[in-house]
Amino acid sequence: MNGSSRVLLVEHLDAVGSAAVDARPHAAALRAAGLAVEAVVLEVDRGGELLFDSADRAAGPGFDRLAHDPLSALAARVRASRAGLVVWAGAQPGGGAAARALPAGMPAVWWPTGHAPAGATHGPLPALAHDWAPCDGSVIAADAPARRRLSLWDGPFALLPALPAARAAAEIIAAFAQVVDGGDEVDLVVFAQPDGAFEARAREAGVGQRVHFVGRAPREAEIAWLGTAVVALVGGDSPLSGGMLLRALAAGCPLLPVGAAAAPVADWLERSGLAWPGSGLADRLAAVLDREPAVSAARDRGRSLAGAYGPAALAAKLAAALRAPGAGARRAA
Repeated sequence: MNGSSRVLLVEHLDAVGSAAVDARPHAAALRAAGLAVEAVVLEVDRGGELLFDSADRAAGPGFDRLAHDPLSALAARVRASRAGLVVWAGAQPGGGAAARALPAGMPAVWWPTGHAPAGATHGPLPALAHDWAPCDGSVIAADAPARRRLSLWDGPFALLPALPAARAAAEIIAAFAQVVDGGDEVDLVVFAQPDGAFEARAREAGVGQRVHFVGRAPREAEIAWLGTAVVALVGGDSPLSGGMLLRALAAGCPLLPVGAAAAPVADWLERSGLAWPGSGLADRLAAVLDREPAVSAARDRGRSLAGAYGPAALAAKLAAALRAPGAGARRAA
């Protein structure tokens, strides 16, 4: 990194599964990489609903939370900072539109900590690293599940961490209805407020009574859900936290990507040996419910892989990326 060794971490809560508490391990990784760190948590409202729960808004002492008029507050905070570089942690490529609030001329880079949907708005910031695979910018923190916890649901269930767009929703409901048609006692739990279109599709498919909306999950509840779900169906229609994907794997919850927008996650799972064979979504979902050996093997590999995403590993990646030529380049105009 060129210039000052002091950085300002902007923890942008722009992804499903992100929370203010993520700023703590991210700041710790930067410090372990040899940097002095100032940190702010940026809460930008997306369409009237935040992508995280209010119970997760406290990062702890030493972290400024910008929630009231956050973009104006961010610009003022950057001007007052003694940092020589802004490190913007978030899922939106280039920091998304919110990164345009940074004062002109302030050196800044985007630290990818999640996965944005195809066609997401690109912000002005250059990427910290261009060769990171999904989750390479994420970390398993101290709150990651080490064992299965008491279930929040009575019986087996598949989990949808985010409400999918119409096309993916139709694919999920059709596959789910096909699999449970034989009598499998399994429900579908969705981390969202009730959605009329999704519920109508489920009723038409005959599985309306098996679909349950539970709202956004605070971090502790999320960990409990992941630790007891038989599978998490992940799409690419909403920004997804890489940390949430790692927490799922650490909890022994296999990940089943859905739809074309989830292709980057699907490719990563395939390359990492975390996928299992099947002729389509219904076939692969049935393999989970049938407890096929290939799914169990993928689950075991997922736990092992998640263990490699600890704070020390992330600090090493950050140190290498920030030493690379151009790491402190000014943001695009």
